[in-house]
Amino acid sequence: MLGQDDDKTLFTMKQKDKQILQQAVTSHKEGRHEEAIKLYRSALKVQPHNVIIHYNLGVTLGEFDKIDEAEASYKRAIELKPDFILAHYNLGNTLKTHGKLEEAKVSFKKAIELKPDYIQAYHNLGSTFERLNKLNEAEASYKKVIELKPNLAEAHNNLAVIMDKLGRLDEAVACYKQAIELKPNFNEAYFNLANTSYKLNDLVGAETSYKKVIGLKPYFAEAHNNLGMTINKLGRLDDAEACYKKAIELKPDYTEAHNNLDILLMENKLINIITIKKSKKKNIVNFSDPLISKRTVEKELIANLYKINSTKLDEVDRSHLRYGNGRSSDYKLFENNSIIIKNVAEDLIKIMKEVVKSDIFIRESFFNIFQTGSGITPHEHLSDFDKNNGLIDQKYSLVYYLSVGDQNCKEPGILKLYDPDQEILPYDGMVIIFPASRRHSAVYGGKTDRVMIGVNFYSIS
Repeated sequence: MLGQDDDKTLFTMKQKDKQILQQAVTSHKEGRHEEAIKLYRSALKVQPHNVIIHYNLGVTLGEFDKIDEAEASYKRAIELKPDFILAHYNLGNTLKTHGKLEEAKVSFKKAIELKPDYIQAYHNLGSTFERLNKLNEAEASYKKVIELKPNLAEAHNNLAVIMDKLGRLDEAVACYKQAIELKPNFNEAYFNLANTSYKLNDLVGAETSYKKVIGLKPYFAEAHNNLGMTINKLGRLDDAEACYKKAIELKPDYTEAHNNLDILLMENKLINIITIKKSKKKNIVNFSDPLISKRTVEKELIANLYKINSTKLDEVDRSHLRYGNGRSSDYKLFENNSIIIKNVAEDLIKIMKEVVKSDIFIRESFFNIFQTGSGITPHEHLSDFDKNNGLIDQKYSLVYYLSVGDQNCKEPGILKLYDPDQEILPYDGMVIIFPASRRHSAVYGGKTDRVMIGVNFYSIS
């Protein structure tokens, strides 16, 4: 919002200078930012203490993405007029854009101090607190917005997002529904409501909301993908496949949709194989204690893994089971065309078949590289698919340690198994196989990298 010069200011300016200022305002309003900036700066040469010109220059610079210069202009306006509410507010927005969140918070609070009912300042203070991960403070700010303007749908939606992040999912649902009641075609609120309903395992509610989102925004790839995930959990696999394919059609590089489709097709393939072999099925081999084998590690194998694309642990593992500074591959390592990877796959498959005394079906194959402070929280490798299809006793996990790294430290990377508790200190070349239902964890604090290959697989005969 541009500021306006008062009559006194205009009276003290020469006619030529008045025209320059008016031309600057006109240029700004018409989107000719570079021209407006030049004209405002020309006007400041005549009136260097004119608060409004400094402020308007800041607005224009900000709209032209000259963030540092905009910040300086707002600060100069505030220096000249400390109670200039709009300057404090816009300085807050500029600092927020620049990632200076603590400073932005101070500016928004100053604007609120000067104008206690400043709804937009409370709103932006809330989003600043959210980015600072100060969720209780964000909640308080959004509630203040709602107190001042109860019918503002966006504030109810934003409050719901905070409730969701705080784990208060039922409250979040209520807030999303209130936002939708106030704004019936509020697409973002429907999408957020669907996501929260999915977390609550209210799959019917999630499906209804995702379909509403798609009705309002047919080309929203994420909604098609998430609808596919919901329908998949409801057991309508063909419909889920169609949703994933639609998401990919709309967004060809949509990695999550590709992965979801791949998993669905893989699971269908597994079910078909198990169905065919069911009549010939042998007794399943049951064991709870891990079975340990060994395979000599080729020197070039580790070097080869470092050349394969990998992702930071916190980015690849959205469930946050794995953490720290390490890296991980995708889940199709054994599909790599490298001869040495194929040799490893062949040897490990042979070991797996010998252990479970049957053919196997590999669900996931990958590698992890743990660095200092990396680890994996207690977890198991069973999915809803395994439970729904009676595959719990047929699923196993394998870890192959290529390099155990530095074990001369407080956290040498012991593999901890639970129920019953058991600890294993691995060595280079160790291969461990245990039921996928067995919870396990590890923490690694060594100074050199620990490199492992992991496989999750099924016994299918």
